[in-house]
Amino acid sequence: MDRIAMESRVFGPVELVGGPGGAVFETTTELSGATVPFRLEVDDPSRFDERQLAQLDAILLGWERIDTMAHDALVAALDDPDSAPSALLREWVEEAESRESDTRRFLAELKPQSVTMLWDAPGPHQDRIVMPYSYSLSANPVFLRFRDRIGVEIDPVRRAT
Repeated sequence: MDRIAMESRVFGPVELVGGPGGAVFETTTELSGATVPFRLEVDDPSRFDERQLAQLDAILLGWERIDTMAHDALVAALDDPDSAPSALLREWVEEAESRESDTRRFLAELKPQSVTMLWDAPGPHQDRIVMPYSYSLSANPVFLRFRDRIGVEIDPVRRAT
């Protein structure tokens, strides 16, 4: 097993663990007001260098853009009563009898449960960032996929992580 170590402005020391078939880096980070598990997957670790790490840092330091895209996708999906976010909203309302269907409050409680970045997955239209969102660790999340050249897609069905 190979180890490639570099220094990130966001994470500090980054050590990719793996080999020619792929490598990973796992940690936790603060995103969208929550501490979440973070996983970076790199298919070709020999091509992940300081320049690539600087790009990763830039993405993480500008996370507000990702957060806004996720929020906008969730809001749009709530217009469809059959969408996974709508099912999660109904569950959220039913969980506490005192809750009304307050979309703003619901969206404020949704947080990413984890972040997986698929740095160099081959081919067009690949997932680049995958984040399950939920209001609680006990509720099955909604999966948001940031896809290369497409934008944000939401899995049509909720599932356990």
